[in-house]
Amino acid sequence: MFKRLPKIGLLIESSRSYGRGVLQGIAKYAHANGPWSCYVQERELHSTIPHWMRSWDGDGIIARIEDRRIARELLKSKCPVVDVLGSLKFAGVPSFDTDANAVAKLAADFFLQAGFQHFAFCGYPGIPFSERRGAAFAQYLADRGKPVLLFNNRPTAIATSNIQAIEQSGMAAELEIARWLRKQPQPLALFACNDVRGQQVLNACRRKNIRVPEEVAVMGVDNDTVLCSLCEPPLSSIIPDTERLGYEAAALLDRMMRDRQPIAERVQIPPLGICERASTDILAIDDPITVQAMRFIRDHVCTGIAVKDVLVHVQRSRTDLEQRFRVALKSSVRREILRLRLDRVSSLLRETNLNLAEIAQRSGFSSAAHLCRLFIARYQKSPTEYRKG
Repeated sequence: MFKRLPKIGLLIESSRSYGRGVLQGIAKYAHANGPWSCYVQERELHSTIPHWMRSWDGDGIIARIEDRRIARELLKSKCPVVDVLGSLKFAGVPSFDTDANAVAKLAADFFLQAGFQHFAFCGYPGIPFSERRGAAFAQYLADRGKPVLLFNNRPTAIATSNIQAIEQSGMAAELEIARWLRKQPQPLALFACNDVRGQQVLNACRRKNIRVPEEVAVMGVDNDTVLCSLCEPPLSSIIPDTERLGYEAAALLDRMMRDRQPIAERVQIPPLGICERASTDILAIDDPITVQAMRFIRDHVCTGIAVKDVLVHVQRSRTDLEQRFRVALKSSVRREILRLRLDRVSSLLRETNLNLAEIAQRSGFSSAAHLCRLFIARYQKSPTEYRKG
């Protein structure tokens, strides 16, 4: 046990929603398991180590570590260090990152279920998180027989690992992105490595009068609500579970401070889901009746609708509509209702503390028991196991 409050240094940028979410997760852990005496200051991602830390006698550090130079400096403190950027591996430093494979799967499945046949990725060459997300997106779709078009812009003139500097340099590539997009097949589903790149893609589309989402649908990552809302149209984005990431990083640091044993871990935290906005509000399906049906299902899936309600809305026979769904979506009307309903259940399990009866009511199921049977059939685990893990 500590004779005094543990002194924890937090080198995490508060200028973005991702960093603020990580800090909030750390705060939750400290309040529940501490208290800790936390040392934190306003900073950017690429900020250098503050002077006060060079002679600091703290007990632990949680940092977003961009390069090996900063890692070496932090390790000189002789106290445990946990990295919550996860771009590179540093000897003796466990790291946490948002799971690139899970992020890519979310984006790809969203676009596939919307009926897209053409896919693209736009990132920042040489930046680890971007490379991982792009590779995972391309591999997931390749496994399903869908090639991914990659925007490979000319190498940046900035020789740096500074992520924010490279993001800013990406603004100069907007015209090049626009010209590239004009040459691609449409409608195109484009996955951007993060929200900043997504905004740059949307700017590029405006420069060449490319209609979003009709010709190019765009999705980012990080769900920075301010940035996404400032985009035109507003940018859909994958929601990272930054609070969980920060909480688990703090828990690991706590173990390291008590045991004084180096822990070699690389922990991947899956995202929470997708925040849909106008940049992806389209179904890339040629059949207008199927589009009409799917929009109705999306808008009313949590109200307990059944196949008969969809048939009444589109004024088609069941045989006709089921045939349209088989051709356009390789699915059935019932399966699409169930898929979207279970997507809602998984989101509520991740993001709320609602009990199963309340979740069943909010997602359109007749009972918690019915929900459980269908959930287990899809996920091979119970809702309770899903929530825990």
